[in-house]
Amino acid sequence: MKTHFLRPREVPELQIWAEVFIFTALALGLPVLFNAEDPFWTQGGFSWPVLGPLLVALRYGFSKGFISILVLLVGQLLLLQANVLAPQSEFNINAMIGYIIAIMITGEFRDVWERTNQQQSIQLEYVSDRLETFTRQYHLISSSHDRIEQMLAGHTLSLRESLQAVRTSIGKLKERRLDSAADVIINLFVEYGALEKAGLYKVEKNKILESPLAVIGKMNPPVTSDPLVIAMFEEKELVSVKDSKASLGISNYHIAIPLIDVNDNIYAAILVEKIQFFALKDNTLTLLAVMAGHIGDLLRHEITNPVMNIEETPYFTQQVKRANKEAKRYNIASHLLKIKANKISEESRQLMDYLTEARRGLDVYLYDNEKQTLLLLMPMTDELEKSGFIARVDSWSKERTGKNLAELEIIIEQQMALPISNDNIKRLVALS
Repeated sequence: MKTHFLRPREVPELQIWAEVFIFTALALGLPVLFNAEDPFWTQGGFSWPVLGPLLVALRYGFSKGFISILVLLVGQLLLLQANVLAPQSEFNINAMIGYIIAIMITGEFRDVWERTNQQQSIQLEYVSDRLETFTRQYHLISSSHDRIEQMLAGHTLSLRESLQAVRTSIGKLKERRLDSAADVIINLFVEYGALEKAGLYKVEKNKILESPLAVIGKMNPPVTSDPLVIAMFEEKELVSVKDSKASLGISNYHIAIPLIDVNDNIYAAILVEKIQFFALKDNTLTLLAVMAGHIGDLLRHEITNPVMNIEETPYFTQQVKRANKEAKRYNIASHLLKIKANKISEESRQLMDYLTEARRGLDVYLYDNEKQTLLLLMPMTDELEKSGFIARVDSWSKERTGKNLAELEIIIEQQMALPISNDNIKRLVALS
């Protein structure tokens, strides 16, 4: 809000001189009417006529006040010379000089106050303008920050939710073909990546086919020679304008996202021409890259059962490799556990059944029912979460069977934090 109300009221020049004339005339005329015997108040202690010029000096400053007191004194002298005033009236020159000096000091004080007031008003108006600008920018940043928090609050949680949505959405499709899943896939990326203009294109022999399978917004024809697209095929991973790999030239895209499986086979690419500004963050780009990798695996493999039997070992191995790759590339904590019952009993079977029922959303199990051996892949799980899971299982066993895991001779034979070597993966996945 502006601070015009603090500025002195601007008075027209004609009105100023009219007021100077009126105050001076009153100071000259009233003493003649009411105290003609001593109009200069030389006997009364205080010279009331000087009050008029004093008010003028306080209101309009040095120059107007000085003119007013001079006019008053000259007028009194003329009245005295014209015998309008009583002959005994005395004109005390010392008092009059004192009045002139008092009016000059009053007027100068008013001028100094006026200049200081104007300077402070200008400074206050400048500060108010800056505050208003800052307030607008603050609210804009605050609303953008709130939106960022809504989109990205808790990176691990958002990643889990997105991957769960990917599995659920694609798992519901009758046919796991790219063309039939295109709309579902692009909508998932719009929801979790804040894309505004993007197209999903099929890839054959590392070449993008021109006709899009699904689009958001009005897309231009794909540019296969774009530096972002070239970098995507070379690196076989998501590339954005933030990456140094894409700095070879001006790109038409903000992000190029390959739908790629764990064996680095690219089935499709999402080219993003426009994305909301706050979404170009490392967390969001990681989320989109991981989503694209899981979609590539789902398009490659038909099995989506999170609890697998011994015949489904190859697919479980692919899942472990995927989690291992993400742990290595994006520093996403994951764990692999091998739980084995050294003594097979009804209680151990009951516990294994509980583990299957209590499976967390993204966890993948490989279970050998005969040998009662269970492999647990726990994606996006840090050391604390893994320890908490083991503690809950041990607590459940104590409550239901009266024995803890050690008493049931159920051991956690292996527990490893990813990434690990391929040899370790092969050794752990071998249930024998």
